[in-house]
Amino acid sequence: MRTFIAIKIAPEKKLLDVYSTVKKSLAGEAISWISEKNLHLTLRFLGETSNDRATEIIKLLELTCEHFHPFQFELKGLGFFKSRNHPRVLFLTGENVDSLKQLAANIEEKIISIGFSSEERAFNPHLTLGRIKLIKEREVFYSLVNKFEYTHIQVVTVSEVIFYQSILGSGGPIYTPLKIIKLKNLK
Repeated sequence: MRTFIAIKIAPEKKLLDVYSTVKKSLAGEAISWISEKNLHLTLRFLGETSNDRATEIIKLLELTCEHFHPFQFELKGLGFFKSRNHPRVLFLTGENVDSLKQLAANIEEKIISIGFSSEERAFNPHLTLGRIKLIKEREVFYSLVNKFEYTHIQVVTVSEVIFYQSILGSGGPIYTPLKIIKLKNLK
């Protein structure tokens, strides 16, 4: 099964409004939009994972999450990743992400310890909105990114980490939680 570790993002009104504006403004472009119900911030993509390995990952996540209290970070500003000077991924950037980066680093360390390869790129917290195939109206695209580049979108409270299975289908991916692991409570 195909798996990943993430934080579910429950979109608030401002995020939904900005997302709607961006989608309408880029309606003629070749972009695969992420469904609002599937919005998440990936901490670690794992790929094909056996049932035995999944059980091991759940135990490691439970151990890791014991050492973290709930925390917050901000989604602030529209950005994009590019490949060969062409935008490929449209996203919202993360700010005030020290705790988020530490959580991801601890998960990465544990995942490597059970035989997964280390990530090639450094963890860059972001919320993917769409995967770009082609931008025809570049001025519109760059104008939109500039318009929302510094916009405060939403504060996200992280109180759990989710180990997901991803099933790819013609109607888009289906993300099924295999395990929800709560961060240590502050009781």
